[in-house]
Amino acid sequence: MTPRKILHTAAAMAALTLGLGPVATFADPVRTPLDQEVTVGGIGVACTGIGQTKNDPKWKAYSVKLEFADAQRALLANEVVAVSSGGSQLLEIACEGPWVLLKLPAGKDYQVEAHLAQSSAAPRSASIKAPAQGQATFVLTFPDAH
Repeated sequence: MTPRKILHTAAAMAALTLGLGPVATFADPVRTPLDQEVTVGGIGVACTGIGQTKNDPKWKAYSVKLEFADAQRALLANEVVAVSSGGSQLLEIACEGPWVLLKLPAGKDYQVEAHLAQSSAAPRSASIKAPAQGQATFVLTFPDAH
């Protein structure tokens, strides 16, 4: 077991011991290339948000846009994101851009957990719901990111 996996396993066990419930362990995320559409766990995913490619109209087809920002609302990149629903993890990805786009089915509740890959900032989580039409934007703020 790698030191990283040991650390994440210990953190997950501590969270359960403290009654915080299950947490994403961020063990082996799928690396999603910038500005390309991929499918992870049966869900359409894109990693973007840098330069002119962020304005590509195809990104509007994604029901959920996750943005990552610091306390001053400056966008952050290099995040690892896990998405779960009903207690089951659906996907776990690593993205080098500040936006993660997801084609999630509407009508379900989802839990998103994320951490910055090269930062000591604490992980963040959010409960989200994909809209029946259009795109919903959710911003995960890392106030301790520098």
